[in-house]
Amino acid sequence: MSTLLGYFLYSSRLAPDCDPTEVGAIVKVAREFNALHGITGILVFDGERFTQYIEGPGSEIDALVRNLVRDRRHTDFLQLNAGSALEERRYATWSMGYSDVSLEELDIDLMATIDGDAALDLFTSAVAELDRL
Repeated sequence: MSTLLGYFLYSSRLAPDCDPTEVGAIVKVAREFNALHGITGILVFDGERFTQYIEGPGSEIDALVRNLVRDRRHTDFLQLNAGSALEERRYATWSMGYSDVSLEELDIDLMATIDGDAALDLFTSAVAELDRL
């Protein structure tokens, strides 16, 4: 019997007082934290906006989301999709994949206007394309 996993997809905007060069340090800390807590996922950053997908044990995802909401390094936090019935990880080998993108690759502003399965589908297909580049 497999244990179902939780997942969470959100978008946010880099806080005005946070320099984009800090994103690398954020990713490094996230990779270490996620590896310790059984969380996998990917963070996409376009220089101004973030979109992040995380997956893992439900209680760990819930705790991480609470921390993300309080993180002052970003603003305009918007939940796009979440669930607790994921049977198989989408990004099993990535403690925190990271990609910086141009607007042509993934329009994060568009992501913030949709939610639910449409947001998750758009994000998943865009990440698959990024992986081919």
